[in-house]
Amino acid sequence: MLPTYFTCTLGQARRQPNQRSTPYQTVTGLVDYKAKYSPGLPAVGFYHMPVQTHSRQWQDKILSFADVQQLSAGVAETIRSKIKLHARRGQTVALLSPSSESFLFTWLALMRLGHPVLLIAPQCSTSAIVNLLNACNAVDLFYDQTYRELANKVKREAEHHDTPSTTIKVVAIPETQKGERCEVSDLTGDSVGTVHEHQDQDQIVCDTDIAYLHHTSGTSTGVPKPIPQSHRAAVGVLPSFEGHTAATFTTTPLYHGGIADVLRAWTSNALIWLFPGKELPITAAHVFTCLDIAQNQARLDPSIPPVKYFSSVPYVLQMLANDDKGLGILQSMDIVGVGGAALPIEVGNSLVQKNVNLISRFGSAECGFLMSSHRDYFQDKEWQYLRSSPGGDQLQFEPREGGLFELVIQPDWPHMAKRNRGNGSYATADLFTPHSSIPNAWRYHSRSDSQLTLITGKKFDPVPLEDAIKASSDSLDDVFIFGNGKSYPGALLFRSESAQMISNSELIRELWPKIATLNHETQRHARISQNMLVPMMPVVEGLAKTSKGTTLRNVVEQEYAGIIEATYADLKLPNCSTNIPDSEVSDALREIILSVAGGDHLEDDHLSDETDLFTFGVDSVACIQIKNAVARMIPNLPSASLPLTVVEDAGTISRLRDTILRLRSGGSVQNDSNDQHQLMWDLVQEYRVSQVAEETHNKGSEEQQSRNLNKGGGIHVLLTGATGSLGSHIIDQLLSDPQVSHISLLVRKNSQHAPRERVFKALTSRKLNTPSNLNTKTTILACTLSDQDLGLSKHEYHALADSVDVIMHLAWSVNFLISLKSIARTHLAGLQNILNFALRSPRSPRVIFCSSVASVSNYQFPQSVPSGTIGHFIPEAYVAEPSASGPTGYARSKWVAEAICADAEKSTKLKHRVSVCRVGQLSGATKTGVWNMSEAYPLLMASAKATGVLPDLNNEILNWLPVDLAAKAFVELAVEECVIDRTSDTLAVYHVLNPNLGVHWSDLLVWLSKESSFKVVTVDEWLKALEQLKESPATKDNPALKLLGFWQRGYGGRKSSSIENRPVQNYQMSRTHQHMPTLRVAETSSLVNENHVRKLWQWIQDPDSPSQTPVGAPALN
Repeated sequence: MLPTYFTCTLGQARRQPNQRSTPYQTVTGLVDYKAKYSPGLPAVGFYHMPVQTHSRQWQDKILSFADVQQLSAGVAETIRSKIKLHARRGQTVALLSPSSESFLFTWLALMRLGHPVLLIAPQCSTSAIVNLLNACNAVDLFYDQTYRELANKVKREAEHHDTPSTTIKVVAIPETQKGERCEVSDLTGDSVGTVHEHQDQDQIVCDTDIAYLHHTSGTSTGVPKPIPQSHRAAVGVLPSFEGHTAATFTTTPLYHGGIADVLRAWTSNALIWLFPGKELPITAAHVFTCLDIAQNQARLDPSIPPVKYFSSVPYVLQMLANDDKGLGILQSMDIVGVGGAALPIEVGNSLVQKNVNLISRFGSAECGFLMSSHRDYFQDKEWQYLRSSPGGDQLQFEPREGGLFELVIQPDWPHMAKRNRGNGSYATADLFTPHSSIPNAWRYHSRSDSQLTLITGKKFDPVPLEDAIKASSDSLDDVFIFGNGKSYPGALLFRSESAQMISNSELIRELWPKIATLNHETQRHARISQNMLVPMMPVVEGLAKTSKGTTLRNVVEQEYAGIIEATYADLKLPNCSTNIPDSEVSDALREIILSVAGGDHLEDDHLSDETDLFTFGVDSVACIQIKNAVARMIPNLPSASLPLTVVEDAGTISRLRDTILRLRSGGSVQNDSNDQHQLMWDLVQEYRVSQVAEETHNKGSEEQQSRNLNKGGGIHVLLTGATGSLGSHIIDQLLSDPQVSHISLLVRKNSQHAPRERVFKALTSRKLNTPSNLNTKTTILACTLSDQDLGLSKHEYHALADSVDVIMHLAWSVNFLISLKSIARTHLAGLQNILNFALRSPRSPRVIFCSSVASVSNYQFPQSVPSGTIGHFIPEAYVAEPSASGPTGYARSKWVAEAICADAEKSTKLKHRVSVCRVGQLSGATKTGVWNMSEAYPLLMASAKATGVLPDLNNEILNWLPVDLAAKAFVELAVEECVIDRTSDTLAVYHVLNPNLGVHWSDLLVWLSKESSFKVVTVDEWLKALEQLKESPATKDNPALKLLGFWQRGYGGRKSSSIENRPVQNYQMSRTHQHMPTLRVAETSSLVNENHVRKLWQWIQDPDSPSQTPVGAPALN
């Protein structure tokens, strides 16, 4: 299998024909060479979150090689002329920054000025950074504003050392404004565009000089050691392919392996996209957005290559593998590379079985890119086995105990930053097992030394921490820290003989102050939380040791594997119980978060409900522990059922609390975040319709079809959602309308009841008449709308397609607790199939889709529109911003549906034939008061029977529209649509609602008080009364409890004034009044009055009482 720039190891690179004639010797030389000979090729892509948070669009930036040269030179000139470094030419300068655009150009600029750059991982402790500065003789530290406090701590601590770093100068990388992102233009000033002769570093720096330095891991009691990288190691030994047609996307930070990814791409003229690690946590949704942007740029601009190589650590790959969209993205890549830690076997195997071209890449800062599992992906599925050949003649595997082999790099390997044997070779301490049948194939097993590698790819040496804990107390004989392949570490605490009688809690209480101090001083990912301390009884023979007294970690891990696994499975965190009241969830979350991530925050006033958890310091390790705690706060919900990134996706305590409350009440895990808006757009694309080939069952001309249309003398209506409240009233109206000749009803398949029986029951339960023409004027068919053929037989489908004039599509689940994705699988698919049905029909029937005002309930008026003008009314038009919808899955699904309708109206033969009716809050019928007991308001009012109270919602407006009037308006539109041709070029939108805003909840309470006795209480008292219904066997199944969580989110914690001051929504209704005369007349009358509310209340009190209007009475005119 031929290598690519993404898979080519240093050994393979040396075998490339052109490798001996590299025209550049340094990193700066590479940049200048590419700028000269490939100036216009795209080099690097960045992402930025929009500064204005209400904007949906992320911002991206692609820089060419010429841009990279000019910007790096400009930054270099700014540093040279304005910042006056302490460091002499050739002296190391340190860089402390998140992975970002400013990191990249500060790094390049410092090297252009002749300075080696120490790349400090931001997870390092203060003392670790000081030690690194001393080891490198660095006296200047560039820092990003994100780490200003850490940099100042470093400066203060360095002042106490009698070392070169005592006089360290800390230099802030500029930012545009506090809290906003840094642009490279802020670093360059007016210097962009000039490459000064004195900056030609190939004249000053040679290939053997140090370009930059990585470092080993270190804890507060262990010293991290720098690993220098020469310019030759950085670029001189890399392969040179023609890679301009295949871009790489990497989530690896620049201060780790990201720099290697960048340079490997650049030496092959390839574009690399960098994840915006400064601004965002790595979640599946954020990765999706980044890749969507990159691939869209490639589609729009032929000069931009698509992303074909994906590089990440196992933690990121696991997130994507657990998501359908993520899996699709991985399948679309030419190669998916994983490194930095071991990917769980089951995850990798699953990906390979699903046709993901997965490789493991193995290398080190000491020796560069050593091996990969690049292979014939169709034939060879052994993704775990790294291939040492071809190009591996300098890789030697020496046998060790237990059938393992240690990798030893031989002296002539192209790059060796470290040698630890007399012959110049380097023993890596990495142990492998050989493949049973594939030659030169090796699977990574473990480290022979003590390094622990977490599943996130982060590493640390546990030995110094073990020694420090053990030395802190006579109650301990030994300490063993575990965590290989896990998300966070723990510790087995082996008692001494003298401490056998000390209880577990006493032992932990004794040791915790010292461990907490060590945690505060060490890297975040190496910290051990109190709930991961496991007291053990004394071990008579002690832990297994080598002859040098070093713990045999693999042996000990296997011996105590059961206890270690049980510790993760039974992890205990404070306040993670299903018994915590909803009102105390925020406080419980705060305590949990502080317990796992509050090492730098001694007071919890740093952590409010709206604090950004990412900024606070909740990293991926802490997120996993918090996620496990969240799962235990939700009854009957195992941790595995929560997304890996539920904490990152929430982002704050308040949103995480809302997620918990939503899940407690049976809702979805999805939250109100930008990724939901992206999902909405994705669903529009997934369920949009296209112009399909017409199935012309009627072979005549359009004129003949028109004659056939009028031959029957009436309109054929197809109705879905017939058994719902609005649907039943529409049937009632259609049956009595002489212009309607036939009604076809599509009723969801239900094996328990025949479709006609269900329709009859729907009508009678609402006290509607069942006239004698019900059987002759209707055809009732069982359907499955989510099936492409609507669940109909071929004959039924074609017969309908040949005869239907107008489709009224109402079928939709009115459930505010289910997720958008759940709705998509049924209702969005159903809408797509209905529209396709209309497209296939030779009659091109009109389509009227029943939407909801919830689809635009968050509509934002343009700031330029003067108050009091028509612009302050929600328009009778499609709104193209998903942020306009309400926050529920139901509201968002209606917005997506409208977008699909708008697309069909614009791009198919259904132009001028699709309408959308946004329906407001409906109430019971004008004559009977019969409502829908599954809706929120009837359930709220009915709860008074059980609680004796109703809430004071103050001036909440009751602009309810009686359901029978809404049904009449629909029928008026349907009839007119079949008679009058529409000429507007945009989607026709109607607002089926009561525009009268003069009636309030307080009016309703006054009217009801004349009918019944109840107490009016605050919202919180009412919610508490509902909560108490759960405690009694007689009321625990009260229907109102189904919406308790919904009401808690909608009303909980609000004061009456906040309810009163909620913005009033006005809706344009000029088109509606023109085509729905019933609503034009209704505008001048008070539809919600004392008489109407009394009828509603009487029905709510006794839904089964005889109707006030006899069955068979004339329909409302």
